[in-house]
Amino acid sequence: MATRRIDEVSFDHGAQYFTIRSDRFHDSLKAGQADGVIQSWNGEVVSLSRDGLSQRFQPATPRYAGVPSMNALPKAMAIGLDVRVDEQVAKITGDPGRWFLHIADRREGPFDWVFATAPAPQSSAVLPSRFAHHDMLGAVEMSACFTLMIRLDYDGSIPFVAARIDDPVIDWISRNNTKPGRSEAPCLVVNSNSMWADANTDKPLDTIRQKMIEAVRRYIPVAPSEADAAMIHRWRYANVQRPAGSAYLMDRASQLAACGDWCIGGRVEAAFLSGAGLADALREIIEASE
Repeated sequence: MATRRIDEVSFDHGAQYFTIRSDRFHDSLKAGQADGVIQSWNGEVVSLSRDGLSQRFQPATPRYAGVPSMNALPKAMAIGLDVRVDEQVAKITGDPGRWFLHIADRREGPFDWVFATAPAPQSSAVLPSRFAHHDMLGAVEMSACFTLMIRLDYDGSIPFVAARIDDPVIDWISRNNTKPGRSEAPCLVVNSNSMWADANTDKPLDTIRQKMIEAVRRYIPVAPSEADAAMIHRWRYANVQRPAGSAYLMDRASQLAACGDWCIGGRVEAAFLSGAGLADALREIIEASE
């Protein structure tokens, strides 16, 4: 759930929205809804094809967005917690009950348990070899995504808030300014399709940017000045093609674990339920030892 701000314009370049399907996720969001951190995102969502045909897309459940940005929800959940960002964990060393995190030129710890919540390939790379579920991590399949962010001069002629697109390059366009709590400054967030992203993951970002702008122009006019200012972001592990098949991965013997949306499926709610399930399991262990 990521948002990038440029001047008065905000681009939700991570998750575009989320849905609420389970009672547990619903209950966890009551405070956020009461505080206005979560609001519904309504409006016309259509499906577009290369031949110009469109049809209305009816979501199975209501769409929600964080307010005033998608990352407002995790920020609200993190209040009172010691969260440290921009810290790259190079490796984990030690033994069960005494684990150390190696970050740049320092070592943090010891920790009783370590949970990895990064995408499966990154979790596999950092968790020690004694972690019992490396085979399940390796079986997870994830795909890439490029996100294009375009500030528009005018968007009044675009007859939808978002579109799912049948195109060889892109599969989603949204008018990000139509989400609740955003600036009225018109802007687009465009996602590539997974197959194209996987085939072009390591191409220069300028090349990717140009190809995606060309794709957008098949559906929406983009002026040269708007294209020149457009930004691109690469997500190497954005979508879950084959999940782990377990809500979380816990190794009690090593006191290591992993969780994330990739355990269940590529949704915000899946990430929450994976983490909550792992927390429940750890709570049971703690209570049993008291």
